[in-house]
Amino acid sequence: MSKPNPHSTVELRKMNRNRVFRALYHTTQPLTKQDLAYQLSMSLPTLTQNLSELMAMGLVDNSETAGSSGGRKPRILSVVPGARWALGVEISSRHIRLVALDLQVRELGFRAFDLPFHAGEEYAVRLAQTVECFIDELALDREKLLGVGVSIPGIVDAAQQSVTTAPTLGVNRLDVRAIAQHIPYPVCLVNDANAGGFAECWGRSGVQDMAYLSLSRGVGGAIFTSGTAYLGASGRSGEFGHMCIHPGGVPCSCGRKGCLEAYCSTARLSDDMGITLEDFFQTLSQGDDAFAALWAQYLDDLSVGILNIHAALDCQIVLGGKLSRFMEEKFDDIDGRLRRLDPAYQEAPYLSICRYYDHSNGIGAALYFVDQFIREI
Repeated sequence: MSKPNPHSTVELRKMNRNRVFRALYHTTQPLTKQDLAYQLSMSLPTLTQNLSELMAMGLVDNSETAGSSGGRKPRILSVVPGARWALGVEISSRHIRLVALDLQVRELGFRAFDLPFHAGEEYAVRLAQTVECFIDELALDREKLLGVGVSIPGIVDAAQQSVTTAPTLGVNRLDVRAIAQHIPYPVCLVNDANAGGFAECWGRSGVQDMAYLSLSRGVGGAIFTSGTAYLGASGRSGEFGHMCIHPGGVPCSCGRKGCLEAYCSTARLSDDMGITLEDFFQTLSQGDDAFAALWAQYLDDLSVGILNIHAALDCQIVLGGKLSRFMEEKFDDIDGRLRRLDPAYQEAPYLSICRYYDHSNGIGAALYFVDQFIREI
């Protein structure tokens, strides 16, 4: 008689534990042990064993009680949000932005720092120091840190070894280890638009297929099918910023002409005029004719890009990036254009504004560790 495979027993126990944790994590209503056993079709002894393991790990709490119609009050089971946390770092040409999240994707803290990018040892050291200072400032427990997700405006190869094609950073190739070598925690690098799109796709009810269009100093994007990022054969999918909307037009940072990024970078509304985005929209709200004309042209160009994306992918499109914070009040401007230009949009509007605004990239980068933890616990 063959002996039972001990590994299969271990894996089965882990699978059951994961089922219990995920059921509690995704629940929208209070659950007792009896509720959970019924929902999972799991025996009470097996459920009790798994709950004991999760409680010993500090991941599940049962201190609250439900109402009772008589007798002992049943205990409510819930995930402990602060049992683990993750850190997201967004690198841009001029700044770094850091955000800390608990397991329920609640923001524990956010800070932006002036730190111009350059490929060198000094930058890597300062980046690591800034991470440590941020953790100290929030008094977060390093023992509970799942990892540091780093979003960067470039193409990250599948092996997490190098970043290529990062024109807004002024580099064509960058060794990943040179960026993360001084960060003493697990690190995952991800393209900024993929990170932002992941944050917006996460937990979005009823949306499985989605295109994310990020409008910042660089214009990027990401594609999600069945809730999973489609990266393409070489990790370059969703490079919406470099679709041509004006053949032979304005030069782009990528070396070509007429790209969407050349017309819809936020620099067009700020840096190019020596002002901030806040300045632009404040002056626009005061009825300045020149600013109104520039805004109208910007939206015309943006509309072309959105229509092209939808024509190719036929899915929901979410606008993100630095401009998104200002688009909430200006949504009717772009919505009205799409209604006039696209009969399909009139029947079923497909454009929306992101939930996390300019925090999306950092949140999405941190979420890679939260997602991995939930899948593997």
